[in-house]
Amino acid sequence: MKTAKFFEAIKKGHVEEVKHLLAEDPSLIHANEGKLSPVLVAAYHHHPKLADFLASKKVSLTVYEAAATGKTEHVIRILAHEPELVKQHAEDGFDPLGLACFFGHYETARYLIRAGAAVNSPSRNALQATPLQSAAAGNHIHIVDLLLANGADPNCREQGGFTPMHAAAQHGNLDMVRALIFGGGDLDARSNDGKLPVDVALEANQQEAAKLLLEGITRRTRARRTGL
Repeated sequence: MKTAKFFEAIKKGHVEEVKHLLAEDPSLIHANEGKLSPVLVAAYHHHPKLADFLASKKVSLTVYEAAATGKTEHVIRILAHEPELVKQHAEDGFDPLGLACFFGHYETARYLIRAGAAVNSPSRNALQATPLQSAAAGNHIHIVDLLLANGADPNCREQGGFTPMHAAAQHGNLDMVRALIFGGGDLDARSNDGKLPVDVALEANQQEAAKLLLEGITRRTRARRTGL
């Protein structure tokens, strides 16, 4: 009962209640909800300050917690002892690079790539998301640029057949759309239900992104017809 109350407070971002419950029972910091620790639950529910607080209450972080909260120094120390962890996956299916990319931690992502993380490795869960798809889903253009510069496939597909271009279109992130186009992203890629990135942009009322995508399609069509 107390554990359930603790995780509910974390999800709602009720910092004072979380602190109170931890003061009453410090062992709660070691509890899990399903496959997630308190730190990861806070991160996934978009409470980064609370995730940092919870991380500070642990004697040691897992590499996944450190990656999700952008604690690069912790990641470095962990991998110095267990370098193989850079390519392993947490119980929820994500590897350290995927977590750093989704939560927008550029320096952590850069270090993990240097440490040998696989930039095109999909998550081991139903989502099947690569780090690039995680970065695109999180709307982190600088990490998208980083991944593309390090060999990430711009046309990787996750659950439902969606590509990073679909995510960029949904966010209406023009810089990301451009980066993916220049990186070789396919504007004609259809999801499993037949949607082009431009369709996704229009559904999300991202008019400027839709215009940019249509311009790109037009240019490529002209290039094909002229043989350029």
